[in-house]
Amino acid sequence: MRRTIIPEGLKGVYEQWRYAPAVAANGFIHVCGIVGVSPGGETPSWLGTESSQAFAGASSTTAAGDAGLAALEAVRDPQAQFAVAFETLRDILREGGADLGDIVEITSYHVGISAHMEAFMKVWARYLKEPYPAWTAVGVAELIVPGGLVELRAVAVDPTGG
Repeated sequence: MRRTIIPEGLKGVYEQWRYAPAVAANGFIHVCGIVGVSPGGETPSWLGTESSQAFAGASSTTAAGDAGLAALEAVRDPQAQFAVAFETLRDILREGGADLGDIVEITSYHVGISAHMEAFMKVWARYLKEPYPAWTAVGVAELIVPGGLVELRAVAVDPTGG
């Protein structure tokens, strides 16, 4: 059994780019690679509030209808970019009935891994708590989103059993 998870704000991503935000199968939710994006690359004003609009960057980009993945804009401030990535990951999981605490494995792909790891770990600590998921960090040359410094991919237990 398989269930594709597509939050309303990411329907354009799925339809235009054939990019499923997450798929639930065999009791797990598999979340695709997430980069912290925002309209214009600005640090979102909602960051740090209860009113997450984590899909705004992807929604505004796909609204153009013919924009490619490279048209997405990574949040320019590294720490804010990492936080938006975690907020987006959390919101996708919530759409599927899970949360960050349900993550059992996470892979982070880093551009400039040594330069940004300290900032990344500060953000990590705000979003992931014990028991920590299995984690693999990989240094890469670049990501599909220009200016992207981290891409998060995760597997979570599906509390709905789907």
